[in-house]
Amino acid sequence: MKAYTNKELEILLVLWDLKEASVQQVHEALDSNKGYTTTLKLMQIMFDKGLLAREKEGKKHVYRANIEKQVAQSNGMRNMIQNLFGGSTLGFAQSFLGNAKPTKKELDAIKAMIKQMEKDV
Repeated sequence: MKAYTNKELEILLVLWDLKEASVQQVHEALDSNKGYTTTLKLMQIMFDKGLLAREKEGKKHVYRANIEKQVAQSNGMRNMIQNLFGGSTLGFAQSFLGNAKPTKKELDAIKAMIKQMEKDV
């Protein structure tokens, strides 16, 4: 799957929420100051890249995301860790936990996840 830009991610977020939509519906959901034709062109590019699927319904096309949200999140995290932290999971974790204020419940879940990962090593 090809990489996607921040603007493309915004469109994917709309389509994950709506399941499927016309260009007009996506454009309205984006509440963008860009014109309709900009949204149309971007969605056509995303279709060409394989990020979107489309079907013709009457005179218009209806689009849906062609990548699952979890896959996109996983790819995005992997790319962010590689690009911002040189691939260091430790660097990412230190930065995240140093800048976030997780709740006790969240910390317990993180600890449980680490314990499970230790078992799998």
